[in-house]
Amino acid sequence: MILGRCLKGMEYLHSALFFAMFVPLVYAVTEWSDPAGTGVLYLKCLLIIISVIVTERAAKRLKSFVLYVVVCVLLLAGIGCITGLIAYFSGEKGHFESHEVCYCAVMLAETFFIVVKRFADRVKAAKWEREEPLAAKRISFLDAPACSLVWYFVVFYLLGICLNARLLCDIALFSAIVYTFLALVYEYFGATMAYLEMNRRTRGIPRRRLYGVSFSMLLIFAAFLFAGMMPAVFLSGLRQYTDIRDWFEGVELMPYEYESDAAFQPPAAGGPGWMELLDDGEPAPEPSMVVSAVFWAIGAACVAAFLYGVFQMIRQILRDFRNSRDENGDLVEEIEDDQNMRQREELFNRKGRRGAESEAERIRRRYRKMIRKHRKERPAPYESPSEIEEYAGLKSDEQMQQLHRQYEEVRYGK
Repeated sequence: MILGRCLKGMEYLHSALFFAMFVPLVYAVTEWSDPAGTGVLYLKCLLIIISVIVTERAAKRLKSFVLYVVVCVLLLAGIGCITGLIAYFSGEKGHFESHEVCYCAVMLAETFFIVVKRFADRVKAAKWEREEPLAAKRISFLDAPACSLVWYFVVFYLLGICLNARLLCDIALFSAIVYTFLALVYEYFGATMAYLEMNRRTRGIPRRRLYGVSFSMLLIFAAFLFAGMMPAVFLSGLRQYTDIRDWFEGVELMPYEYESDAAFQPPAAGGPGWMELLDDGEPAPEPSMVVSAVFWAIGAACVAAFLYGVFQMIRQILRDFRNSRDENGDLVEEIEDDQNMRQREELFNRKGRRGAESEAERIRRRYRKMIRKHRKERPAPYESPSEIEEYAGLKSDEQMQQLHRQYEEVRYGK
């Protein structure tokens, strides 16, 4: 129950972080700022979570379209009153500034979009359930945090750099950090719960032990990930901004002259270069040796991690191609051909390592030897041990049944 409520709260925060980026974006485009500061503006933008929660509850529990419309109208009125009161008490009383009116308008627009999106998602879910009753339920992007969506905040961060908006960059950076860990924890708990529901064999393992071990590994990974994010926070003061609206200001159009071969002559020299346009005509400050060393170390670590990931991906692809898995996700053990098995047995006999085999290896070897003795063709990768024994004519053999129990204990664990 508590875990379910925590996951639902993560879904609400996921939507709030998404919609909280639009007010700072409008401020960056119009070159406005909030006198109360970046933190206060960010908290005011996160008030959109009220709309997220109310619309989710209304779309889920209300069965009448009229009631849904009434609740949404009241919600729009409430959001308008709340944002108006915030603007009234935070600015000069009796007078609304342009940025305050913009904040109220954007919050109302976001609320209206959420209202329409919730209604559309409910209609699509009902249609999907009617057409595909056995299929999984449709999940809206409002209720599905995922690490792959961090690019959304990266786009806003780049927009902040290109619009010379420190406010937008700071909010996008903080949101990206918070959302990364939010989505990571959400996906971890969702995947673990789905695994426990699908694989009934793991119900013998205490859940507290399973969550303890796996969550400890998640915390270790999160600690390293957080440490890798810290340089971006500490070096935010060295961030270089530009304004794409000023790139071509002051650049005179150079007339082109035609030559006899109908080719254009290049423009005359003397105009501003691209680097000057990007840096607003000022040379970029030289970073210190410590900062350069940190960036070189981060770059080397990223390259090493990328190469290691490519290596692991290729290795896993080759392993999946060689092995097969049954419908429960268990690895189907292949029975090696006689030549490879004989070579291994000769190696053990020649080097005197028969006694070095483990009990599990001896049981597996006896099982394979028994199957090869009564079945000439090689078993298919998708056959289970019971099917292999049945096709070998050993289904009712007492010795085979005893060996089957030992093999199952070795395969799945006692």
